[in-house]
Amino acid sequence: MTDHETTSKVSTKYRTFALLLLTLVYGFNFIDRQIVGILAPWIQADLGLTNTQLGLLVGLAFAAFYTIMGIPLAFLADRMNRVTLLSLALAVWSGFTALTGFAQNFVHIALARVGVGIGEAGGSPPSHSMISDFYAKEERAGALGIYSLGIPLGIMSAYFLTAALLGADAETVNWRRIFITLGVFGIALAIIVKVTIREPVRGAMETGVKAPSGYIPLGQSFAEANLLPRFALFGGLMAILIASWATGAMSVVFFIPFAIFIVTMFLLSLQPGVMTILSIKSWWWMALGIAFASFASYAISGFQTKFLRLLDPEFSPRTFIIWIGIINGTFYVAGTYFGAKLVDWKAKTDIRAYGTIPAIAVFLALPLAIAAFWAPTIALHLAIGAALQLCLGVYLGPSFAIAQTLAPIKLRAMSTALFFFVLNMIALGGGPTFAGAMIDVFLGQGKVELEATRWAMYVTFGAYILAFIFYMFVRISLPKDWAAAEARNESS
Repeated sequence: MTDHETTSKVSTKYRTFALLLLTLVYGFNFIDRQIVGILAPWIQADLGLTNTQLGLLVGLAFAAFYTIMGIPLAFLADRMNRVTLLSLALAVWSGFTALTGFAQNFVHIALARVGVGIGEAGGSPPSHSMISDFYAKEERAGALGIYSLGIPLGIMSAYFLTAALLGADAETVNWRRIFITLGVFGIALAIIVKVTIREPVRGAMETGVKAPSGYIPLGQSFAEANLLPRFALFGGLMAILIASWATGAMSVVFFIPFAIFIVTMFLLSLQPGVMTILSIKSWWWMALGIAFASFASYAISGFQTKFLRLLDPEFSPRTFIIWIGIINGTFYVAGTYFGAKLVDWKAKTDIRAYGTIPAIAVFLALPLAIAAFWAPTIALHLAIGAALQLCLGVYLGPSFAIAQTLAPIKLRAMSTALFFFVLNMIALGGGPTFAGAMIDVFLGQGKVELEATRWAMYVTFGAYILAFIFYMFVRISLPKDWAAAEARNESS
């Protein structure tokens, strides 16, 4: 145990405090992530952005760096003080959030979003890893469900902050001041995290287990691995990437992170522990389930404000923004909290509940999402949206718990980073980007913008069907994978 680590036993009060503070940090993560979508109509008008550019800002420009940089940062989280890494990451993404308020064009705001993405990449991997060292696996879904409350509470806070700082009329929105204010508060929170949270012992909650080293030395990994297929695969990917950059098909802004990703994944492929994670079927099904469920959900977050402005231009933006915040702070919170608790309770007698309950939730979400964007009035949209948010919170805690419980103890931060890579490249990178592009497609077919937005969202909601299928696969494969994870950790 290092000087920075606590003993394995921590008081219930302290671990509750640490969990709530980590949840607050995650809330800031989502405030900074979602605020662009909330302020989309005003940012788009001020900077003259297309729908596709707006989708890129909310989606791929952020997600590419967020997901790719999460992997090397998770490697650090598995090897260094996680509290230090988390506090530095929070300070970085808050700083770039503040800089967003100074953007004058698409390039400026895109670069600021890239910085936010890189910073936020260092948030969840160390947080998930620490929570797993505060709570035993029987309590882990509930604890990570509470941590996941940072999502709805962060989104709620973002809407409330926007409503509070709106100008006297719908056209007067000082969106720059909102970004700067968020950045300053985030930097202050980073200092609080560093001062108050103590680094827990890795594997402290795995009774009788002495966690082995998660990674083997680089020289040993080269000596033991079958290098030829790895050089062929990753060398081929790098050649394609270089060709794309050389021919102008890809800008250097995206070339750099993807090159880092290819090199990092080549090195990680030499690590037996990482390959163990990637060989677990239930891990993949859970990652793909939450990814496609969130694909549609991120698209809603990215374009909901814009849709409501088109639906009823005379309706007060302040009013519907406050109501969206209330819905996220009540129905989404309830779905997240009680969904995790329900899975914790049901899984005591049937471990397949980790797949069954999220599958039911996304099955119900599909007709609700379609109905919400079919609604002819804002009031009806919000009423249906409340029921939708209740369903969308259910799958968060169980999904994150599986990413931790099935992973080798010393690789939990890496498991979260890889899980988030799958989740966010598909969901955050794809959802808003796809929806924005589809809006422009339907506009090109002659539809008015309101109808174009409706039809784009209907197409996007097909992702809920894929999510349902993947969660049902979890139900099939999880009993075997859960038992294998228990045996692997007990024999370590």
